[in-house]
Parts: sequence; structure tokens; C-alpha cells
Amino acid sequence: MKYKKAIEYLHKAFAELPEGVELTKGGIGEVALANHLGHTLVDGDKNADAFDEKGREFEYKVSHTDQFNFNFGTRQMQNGMSWEDKITAKVSKWEGAYCARVIGVTVEEVAYVDSTTLLNYLLEHFRNTKGQLLVKNFSMRNFKQLKNSS
Repeated sequence: MKYKKAIEYLHKAFAELPEGVELTKGGIGEVALANHLGHTLVDGDKNADAFDEKGREFEYKVSHTDQFNFNFGTRQMQNGMSWEDKITAKVSKWEGAYCARVIGVTVEEVAYVDSTTLLNYLLEHFRNTKGQLLVKNFSMRNFKQLKNSS
């Protein structure tokens, strides 16, 4: 069997992963980034992705290319919240966000933006767009520019 050894190693890797972390492209990248930063991954996939030793929570966007998507669903709200409230509630829980370009499990490049800077940018961006989906795609260069524009 061609992949027998690889599958044996993957079984061992699954046994060591935190609850809720999958060995998908994003999951592997999140494990690699958490290890790189000395963070702990949050169980499950709601809210932030990881926290540091002080308990501060961070959002991770990991890519093998140069595409980092922040997806907040649609503008249509059922619960009386505005789309602005929806984004603010989510981003305000984070200390900040990291974008990382990862090859395999090697972190090649990382950028960080604090939540206030990111929130202000996202609210302004979506005010100036008309689409129903609230998705902002960054390149690494564009994400790094947020930090330098504040």
C-alpha cells in the first residue's frame, strides 16, 4: 500500500491534536501558527481561533497562497442587529488578527493587526460596498498596510 506509512503518521498526529482541530488545510496551518506564536488553540470553531498566556484571544487567517478571507456572512439580519453590530460584536472579542502564509507546517510570513484598527477598516470597507456577502479578502501586503495606516 502506497500511503500506509503516511496514514500511520497521520493517525498519530490526530491523536495529538486539540479537540475540534482538523487536519485540513486551515487546521494544519492554525496548529503551525499557534506553535509559532506560542498560543493555544481554542476548542471548536466559534469566535477566536487561539489565545495567549494572558488569555487574550486572536483570530487566525492562514493560507498557502496570498489570500486571507474575513467572512461575516450576509447583511441580512434576523435578530434586530445591524450588519455593523454583527461585525463589531465579533471583532471586538479579539485582541487582534494574524494572517500567516504557511507552507506545510512551516510559517513563512506573519502579519498582525489589532482589533480596533481592523474593525475600523472593515466597517468603512463594507459601508462602501453594496454586495450582500460581508467578505473581505486581503493579500499579505494589503493586510500589513492596515497596521501602517493607523
